[in-house]
Amino acid sequence: MSILTALSNLNWLAVVVCWFAHVAISLAWYQPIFFGKAWVKLSGREMKPATQWIPAGFLAHLVCIIALAVIIDLADAKTILEGAALGVLVSIGFIGAILGGELVWEKIPFQLFLIRLGDQVLTLGFAGAILAIWK
Repeated sequence: MSILTALSNLNWLAVVVCWFAHVAISLAWYQPIFFGKAWVKLSGREMKPATQWIPAGFLAHLVCIIALAVIIDLADAKTILEGAALGVLVSIGFIGAILGGELVWEKIPFQLFLIRLGDQVLTLGFAGAILAIWK
């Protein structure tokens, strides 16, 4: 199957739902009750977004979910476990590798690496589970 075929096979309602879930879970993840206070302390930044980049951030979340949906379709994942496993694999394999570069070159604390990666493992694992069963 080609990537174009996989794109045409997507359940776009499922993609949009997972996109919003990805954003909502990430926003919750960084609230003070969860990891927001630790993120502020470890990153040395305030919890104030660069508002001019918010649309680009939303678009990036959408592109990420579309890419995961295509991978799930190409892998023919059909169960919650298969979809979640692919979401976790993508988050650790791709995003984890990028974040690993930040450990080395930007010298971020390991705990900050874990907070950032944990967000992606949770959100993409959840999205993968939904995308696999909602076709």
